[in-house]
Amino acid sequence: MKKTQNLLFDLENLSQLVVINDDIYVTKSQLREKENDTHHAIYRVIHHQLELVADDAWLPQNSHGKLAYLQNIAGKAQVFVAGVQVTNHVDGVSHFVASGTSDVFHYLTIHALKPAITPVENVPKPRRITAQMYKADGHGLVDEQTIYRIYEVSVSEKTERERLHTTRYTKLLSQNHEASEVIMTQTDDISGLSSKNQAYILAKNGKTTEITSELVDGFVQDAVYSPDDKQVALVAHDHLFKNTRIFSIYFYDLATKKLTQKFNQDVDAVQSTSSDVQFKKSSHGLIWLDETTLEFIATYHGYNRIYRLTLSGDVTLVSDERQSILALTKNHIIESTTAIPSRILTRSGHIIYEPKYQSFLTEADKFTFESEDGRLIDGWFMKAHKTPAPILLYIHGGPHAAYSDAFFWEFQQFNQAGYHVVFVNPHGSTSYGQAFAQSVIGNYGTIDYRDIMSGLAFAQKKFSDVVDSEHVFLAGGSYGGFMTTWIIGHNQKFTAAVAQRPVINWISLFGTSDIGVDFTTNELELDLRTSENVNALWQLSPLAYAKHVNTPILLLHGEYDLRTPIGQSEEYFSAIKTQTDTPIEFVRLPQSFHGVGRTGKPNLRLARLENMLAWFKRFS
Repeated sequence: MKKTQNLLFDLENLSQLVVINDDIYVTKSQLREKENDTHHAIYRVIHHQLELVADDAWLPQNSHGKLAYLQNIAGKAQVFVAGVQVTNHVDGVSHFVASGTSDVFHYLTIHALKPAITPVENVPKPRRITAQMYKADGHGLVDEQTIYRIYEVSVSEKTERERLHTTRYTKLLSQNHEASEVIMTQTDDISGLSSKNQAYILAKNGKTTEITSELVDGFVQDAVYSPDDKQVALVAHDHLFKNTRIFSIYFYDLATKKLTQKFNQDVDAVQSTSSDVQFKKSSHGLIWLDETTLEFIATYHGYNRIYRLTLSGDVTLVSDERQSILALTKNHIIESTTAIPSRILTRSGHIIYEPKYQSFLTEADKFTFESEDGRLIDGWFMKAHKTPAPILLYIHGGPHAAYSDAFFWEFQQFNQAGYHVVFVNPHGSTSYGQAFAQSVIGNYGTIDYRDIMSGLAFAQKKFSDVVDSEHVFLAGGSYGGFMTTWIIGHNQKFTAAVAQRPVINWISLFGTSDIGVDFTTNELELDLRTSENVNALWQLSPLAYAKHVNTPILLLHGEYDLRTPIGQSEEYFSAIKTQTDTPIEFVRLPQSFHGVGRTGKPNLRLARLENMLAWFKRFS
């Protein structure tokens, strides 16, 4: 245990790779034990080593051949260029975009009068709510009068001017090479959680032009100008399938003002592999090689591919390795695998920088098995350090997410503690095409449940020589927490289970989750308008089957959780306590949002796993 706990603070999580004049810069994110936080810094890669450039900094970019980045100054992020602070905004800088051909950059600020987390006050005041989606997990309550501003800064002329002032939820994506235009997305949803937005070009004269009007109710994830500023490449999707639509690549021609879909294979054209190591998300998942050709990261069957795409629509599969790609440049990538947290490689596979880790890290054995509809389902088996050992079946969240060939510190810890870890991508998971993701809409707890159980059975048989078949444990979070409690309400084979931030009662979740109304309506195709719907939601709720549970169950839940509020676990705890004699305990994690297991305070991440391991050991 001690080895992997120490590893949590040793992990060097690399992202946001940028090359400027042949110098390679990267953001390193690292958890700190004493400060109990996550720290970011920018380094230059020299002779397979990292040289610190800026502490408490992130988002390196090329600004006219100089390194620009965000750095924390007195609790607010400000833009620095070549080590010199060039912004000093009272609200701090939320995001900025630069280009290598101009010293002009643009930055976004967000001004909120009311705090997201209401502080304890001697004279508290009521808070009036009018918007449906008025809170956001990881943030808190949203100020309905939040103001978004975009500014233009010339470094050489030392000038700054406001380009946009709006109350619409705004994200800044990129600027053209002349720095005369920027691309942004906007939505009227104040929480920013809407599954639809619009992309606009903001011109120098202040005029805005929507470039995604053809994508009615669509969503834009990313956008980058071509080197000649004649085209914009967009990672986007239409709204044909609510909540599950996979991403495509579109080109917007600035002369003809026409948007055209150019990559429409049944492959998700976005980087969406999951991991529990924390790093800063890279600005773009696509890069232009020249005026007519670009490359982008796509997610396919639980790993990342690189595709090349031309303006004429020619598609080439460039990379098809079992890896997660955290950053992409013309000549380099940042790679993660099940046994490698992150490292920098050339595109030909030469290691530029790799942190030194202990040799006990385990690589997962990937397997496939056939689902009831004939589809091949991916699964992974991570072998315990000592055998025979019990299996821990771990279910991912979502359900529209996916396990991948990426690093999980948590799984390494379970291996070290004496558990094999089995994880699968059942129907509903992403990276397997549109129909696969769509298959569980209105069908939770059916084929997805049977895939998970079939994957476990397959692993038990395939690896029977090292498996302790007498002890089988179960865990999952969010949708995985729902599925964990669903399973133990319908199946008695597990020795003990841990449900983290689960969905227990779809009826109460509908109005209490930050996304409850849209999620329940889109995913289960049900709402609260009729008694028939309410009854159907109850039948889909694990709470309805509490009386059948005889598997010892531990509940773990963040007290700040707004995605699946802590009342979900409270309801289940009370039901099990009053309806059964089954052992149950409830661990409340203070000051913790939904993502506590990946983005929470380090001490709580450790406490969370210590509680899980103690629970499993109790019933071993």
